[in-house]
This record gives sequence, C-alpha cells and structure tokens, in this order.
Amino acid sequence: MAFRPEPEPRARFSWKIVLTLWTIYGLTTSLQELVGAMAYGRHEPWWFGPAQMMPQAYLWALLTPFILWWGNRFPPRGPGWPGRVLIHVATSLTIVTCMDSAFELYLPYLSAWAHVPLSDLSLPLGSRIIRVLAWWLVFDTMLYWVVLFIGSMRDAGARAQAKAMRESQLETQLAQAELHSLKMQLHPHFLFNALHTVGTLVRTGKSALAVQVVGRLGDLLRRMLDGAATQEVPLREELEFARNYLDVEQARFSDRLKVTWTVEPGAQDAAVPHLILQPLLENAIRHGIAAATAAGILIIGARCTNGTLHLTVRDDGPGMADDPGRSVGSSGVGLANTRLRLARLYGDRAGLEVLNAEDGGVTSHVFLPFRPAAPGR
Repeated sequence: MAFRPEPEPRARFSWKIVLTLWTIYGLTTSLQELVGAMAYGRHEPWWFGPAQMMPQAYLWALLTPFILWWGNRFPPRGPGWPGRVLIHVATSLTIVTCMDSAFELYLPYLSAWAHVPLSDLSLPLGSRIIRVLAWWLVFDTMLYWVVLFIGSMRDAGARAQAKAMRESQLETQLAQAELHSLKMQLHPHFLFNALHTVGTLVRTGKSALAVQVVGRLGDLLRRMLDGAATQEVPLREELEFARNYLDVEQARFSDRLKVTWTVEPGAQDAAVPHLILQPLLENAIRHGIAAATAAGILIIGARCTNGTLHLTVRDDGPGMADDPGRSVGSSGVGLANTRLRLARLYGDRAGLEVLNAEDGGVTSHVFLPFRPAAPGR
C-alpha cells in the first residue's frame, strides 16, 4: 500500500461568518451608493442602492469557498511562489471581469424597474464594461486578494495549532514512556530484595515460612503486573500493597518489626503514584530495622492539609547520618526513581525528603497535590 501523507490542516469554514461579513460589506457599499446619489442630486428609492450592491456582495460570498480552496491548491507562499501568484492574478482578473460584466447586464433592468434614468446606459455594452472596469477593477481585485490573504492566515494558524497539539501529544507520550520506564525499574529491584528475603529464610531453616512468603510474593507480583500500565491509584490500594509487602518483611524479621498506621480516613481516596510507598518502606527497613539489634517500629502516616497530601514513613533505627535533621541524598534506585516520578507527574508541586529525625531514626516525607482518585479505582 502506497504511503499517503496527511493533508495539511485547514481552518474550519463557516457559512455564518462568511455571509455576515459579506452582508456588512454589501450594506456599507449600499450606503455609499445612496450618499453618492444624494451628493449628485439623483433621486433614487432607498432600496436602489442595496438592489445594486447586495447581489454582488452575496456573489462574493458564494465565491469565497472557491477562493479559499484555490488558495490552498496554489498557496502564494513557499518555493515557486511567483508562478502561483500569477495564477491568482489571472483568476482574480477573470472573476472581476465576469462580475462587472454581469453587473452591466443587470443594471438596465434594475434602472427601468426603479424608474431611475442613468446616462451611462446610453453607451454600448462593451463601452460600459470597459468604463466600469476602469473604475472598479483595482478595488474589486483587492477583494479577491483580501479573501485569499485571510484564508491563508487562518490556515497558517490552523497548522500552527495542529503542530503545537502534535508536539504536546508527543511530549506527553515521551513523559508517559519515561514514567513507565522508571516504574519498571522498581519491579526487578523489588523482586531482588523479596527473593533475598526468601533465601535468608531458607538458609536459616525456616522453609515452611519461606513457602508462605513465596505465596505472598506471588500475590504482590500479580498486583504489580495488574498495575503495570497505571501511574496513579487510590491511596487505599497503595496502603493495601504496603501491608502485603510488610507481611513479607515481617516473616523475615519476626517480632523485630512492629508497624503502626496513622492514616486519616479522608486521605485514602487521594490519587497517588503507584508503588510510591514501597521504596520508602524498603529504605526504612534496610537502614532502620535491619541495622538495629533491638526491635524496631515503622510508622506509616497520611494526612491532608490545605490541598496537599502528606505521606510519611518513619523508623526508629540508628539513622543515616550523625547530624539530626539533615536531608539524606540517597542515590538508591527506589528513592531516585521516586523523586523523578514525582517531578514528572506533578512538577514542583511535589517532592520527597528523607531526613534524620532529631530523636533518632529516619523519616521520609512525600508531598503532592491532593485530588480524588479516578472513579472506578
């Protein structure tokens, strides 16, 4: 099958606008005719001017679609424009000559009907046509070029708008592809850590517990695959995933891991990035729970304040630096991808901070705009 390029976008044609503009033109020239007759002392009925000018105005209205199409067929721009300009010169002269000739054929009948004697009607038809062309050729030809110019400008605007829309769609597609790529990097990272937990349980002789963890891991992987194409989910779904993930980790740490949830009911329907909590939980377990010899507490919180959703994951471990309150610039895959995803989805309206708490441990803060999740989620 041969490739056919898409036609260039064109502005939408509106008969309502065309007829309105040409009606205004016809009424204006009718008024001019009436004033001219009064200035020269001719007695004409009030409708004589519109009877002369309105038919021409509506004939131009009927010709407007053709002029616009002809201008698109031979655009007076781009390489080779001189030849196409000559085509429009010839076209405009032909149209004006035909219209003025038709006017001179019509004028005697109108004059007789209105009982308005016109001295020019005594001349032969050819002389009258030459005379009217001498008076009106330049002005009437300009009408053709005005229509051509306006059509060309409107089509240029339509092309610019279509180009901007294509660029916007491409930018959106690239952003979605980047988000999808960032999200897919979390999957093998999570799987590696989960399998490491299973391996630890097997090596320590807890095979039955390892089998249970594999079952939980399968459920987690199914949830991850189901949401592979989804960037945002309700917070309640993300919390459920986090609970299942922590069930796997509690099989590893047993009574050394205690979890506390402080989630406001109104926050659970907020839209959040899929897997937003998992890297934060992983970071807290690795640097807080696993690094401590005593039992540790993990606190997961969510609240809404002034249109902002605030998510927190805190551990009471030894922390990641000696200076309390200092921001931790982790270069791990999970936290780095979380920052990038927040930036791509929400710009500067969202962010991630990982801080050493003053009373020990590490707190991860996620800020993002609060908005309800899409219906049906």
